[in-house]
Amino acid sequence: MYDYDHFFDSARELFDYLLGENIFEPSCIFDVSERFVNGYVFRGQGNKEWELIPTAHRNFNMLEHFTPQPPTDRTDDIKDYLRCHNHAEIRSIYLFLEAADRIGVSTPLNYAHFKQSVTHMDECFTPELLPSIALAQHHGVSTRLLDWTESPFVAAYFAATSALNADPETCLSIMCVSTVLINDIPSLNIVSAPKAGNTFLRAQKGLFTLVNSANAFYEKHSKWPSIEAIVEDERPNRSYTRPGLIRLSLPSSEAQHLLQLLYKVDISKLTLMPSLDNAAEAFKYKKMLWGK
Repeated sequence: MYDYDHFFDSARELFDYLLGENIFEPSCIFDVSERFVNGYVFRGQGNKEWELIPTAHRNFNMLEHFTPQPPTDRTDDIKDYLRCHNHAEIRSIYLFLEAADRIGVSTPLNYAHFKQSVTHMDECFTPELLPSIALAQHHGVSTRLLDWTESPFVAAYFAATSALNADPETCLSIMCVSTVLINDIPSLNIVSAPKAGNTFLRAQKGLFTLVNSANAFYEKHSKWPSIEAIVEDERPNRSYTRPGLIRLSLPSSEAQHLLQLLYKVDISKLTLMPSLDNAAEAFKYKKMLWGK
């Protein structure tokens, strides 16, 4: 499945690999002339066995905290289930934006876009709605977007944070996908949200992926697609100069040491989530890493 699947024994080994000369290294002007400096996007996961699948599609109850009408049980009518699920996803995003607007927080809320989406349920995830979906996703609403970053160090932070209290027998991972491969997969898109008004997204160099054929995949397979499944189904038969799909793994027992090393390059909770609350807890974070 993976073009390159590498296991590291220690946090130092993984950290030195990320810092050193490797396949993510820009080698010519074309590697730095595009938006993504190294030609890859990265995602940190607390367990290497987890599939790359967005929160809204992981369990049936993921939307129950965001909308009064979440999808419940499967029905014999798959199209009916998809309509219910799509409506719940869109409604969750709408309620998030409306609540933000009520307290005067600027959002991309446009009532006309949502009215159109409810009318045309089979095509409800329109380009006009993507900035709103991305904003909701970044603030914790379950959506069909999956979080990524342009930085392997940021991905390493989130993987290590997620694995801090994990079973030491498990492994965390950094998933790396070539933007060249993404561009070759018809069902896979990179989605961005404006960073000017979102300090967390800007600090994390955040972006998202969207499987635009998720409904069709569910209708065919009776399950939501992972990115691995989409790549396997739609990857073209062609050669690439660099690996398309990479997994870098590390024992979860090394998570704290990895966070200590990342602190050396100014990757911490405070720098990735800059706020007065996290400034107040900055010493608490350091104590967690280096205290007794």
